[in-house]
Amino acid sequence: MNIFGLPLHPLVVHAAVVLIPLASLGALVVVVSSRARERFGWLTVAFAVAAAGAAITARLSGEALAQSLGGIAPLIATHRQWGELTPWPAVALAITLPAGLLIRSRSKPAWVAAAVLSVLAAVAGLTLVTLTGHSGATAVWGR
Repeated sequence: MNIFGLPLHPLVVHAAVVLIPLASLGALVVVVSSRARERFGWLTVAFAVAAAGAAITARLSGEALAQSLGGIAPLIATHRQWGELTPWPAVALAITLPAGLLIRSRSKPAWVAAAVLSVLAAVAGLTLVTLTGHSGATAVWGR
């Protein structure tokens, strides 16, 4: 996958690296603060949906880039393993956060469940994007 002759993966990865932490941190604030929830809840959902799209695109473009390069070096294999997991919590956050916001006024137990799942997805997303990004930078820059 290329855009203007450049591999898509290094370009789209930056969107995932910015949007996943932004959506995750926003979700943590939205879950604990009713004021932030009212003001920024749906904006955070928009970032979560964009983060999920960026993570999925990064994964797919990473697979295409790996195939175009031929062999997989051990450092790239580590990056690939983390990268295969990263979209899952991003997608989970993009589902659980808006679900929680929609049902919050109807059912407190459902809101609590959605909030807990959103927090777990946010923490997993932050962790995995850090591990994936670090292993990718190590593979490219050798540090």
